[in-house]
Amino acid sequence: MNRREAGRLVGTAWLDSDYRVAWETRIMRRRVPLYRAGIAALRGLNAVTGGRPSLQRTRWERVGPHGGTFVMDKLETMTGRTDHPVTSRAELRARTSFASRLARAISADEWPQMMAEYDRRRRGERPQYHYVGHRPLNTASHALMDEAWVRGELPTDEFRAWNVLKHEDDGAFYSEFFTHGNARGYPGGETNPGFRLGRISFDVSWRDKATLALEHQVLRRSRALRAKELLKFLRTELHEAIHPPAPIHMASASHHQDAYTPEVVAAVAEFAKPNDLRSPTARGETVPNRTQALSVEVANAMAHALPPPHTSAAPAIPPRPRPGRRPGLPRQPER
Repeated sequence: MNRREAGRLVGTAWLDSDYRVAWETRIMRRRVPLYRAGIAALRGLNAVTGGRPSLQRTRWERVGPHGGTFVMDKLETMTGRTDHPVTSRAELRARTSFASRLARAISADEWPQMMAEYDRRRRGERPQYHYVGHRPLNTASHALMDEAWVRGELPTDEFRAWNVLKHEDDGAFYSEFFTHGNARGYPGGETNPGFRLGRISFDVSWRDKATLALEHQVLRRSRALRAKELLKFLRTELHEAIHPPAPIHMASASHHQDAYTPEVVAAVAEFAKPNDLRSPTARGETVPNRTQALSVEVANAMAHALPPPHTSAAPAIPPRPRPGRRPGLPRQPER
C-alpha cells in the first residue's frame, strides 16, 4: 500500500492497516534518540539542582484490550502517593522539583512509553501502543467513569460504545481530546464531569473518522500545545520564584452516606460492558453471592428511593423495568 492509498482509508480501515504501523514506527525511529537525550538532560538538571523526585522510570498498571492489565512506563515526577491529588500550587511545588515540573510541562514523563513501544516493535512484537487513539486508564479511573454513567452524567449510547472500544483497541500516547478538546482546560481533570464526557465523545468519534491526515493534524497540534505549556511553565516559575504560593488550607468536608457505593456502581455498570466481559451473574449464568445480591437489591431500591441526579441527563437507574427491558439498565437520555 502506498501513501495515496493509505490517505483514502477511514475509521477502522485506517486504524488496523499495516501502513499505519509502519508510518508510526518511522516516526519513533526519528524521535526515540531525542527522547533518550532529553531524559538524560532532565536527570542531569535534577542532580545539579538537588531536586526530588528521581526522574527514574516507574511502572504503572493500565487496563488494556480484553479487560486485561498491562504495565506502562513513565518517569517519576512527583513524590508521595500518586492517588492523593494535588490541591494547590504550594503542594505541587513541595512534591516536585524544577526538573520534574519541566518534564511534566513538555510531557517528557510519557517518553518512556514511546521508547518501550519502539523497542517492542524492533523485536517484532505486535504494537501495544499507537500514537493517536484513546488513553488507557487504571482501575480507579474506570470506576470513576462507571460511576458517572450510573449517576446519569454520561449518555448511555456513547458509554456503551466507549466500553467496547476500550476493551478492543490498543492504547495511544495522544488523544484527539487532549489536542482538540481542551482536555487541560478542565479543573480537576478526570474528576470533572465535563472532562469525562469529552473523553468518551472524542474517543468514540475517533474510531469512526480516523484518517492519516487527521493523525498528522493531532501530532502537529500536540507539538504546538507542548510549546505553549513550556512558555506557561517558564512564566509561572519566574512568578513563583518572586512570589511563592501560599498554602491553601481546605475545610474538612462533611461526610454523608452515599447510596452509590462502589459495590452498587459495579453491579449496575456490569450491564454496560461487552457481553463477554460481563460477570457470570450479569450474564444470568450464576446466582449472585450475598454481597452481589445485596448490591443489586440496593441498586434496584435506589430507583424508588432516590431523586433524579441534578444533571441534564436522564436518571441513570430507571424505575421499575418494563417488559422487554433488562433490569439495571439506565434509560436513554432525552434528546
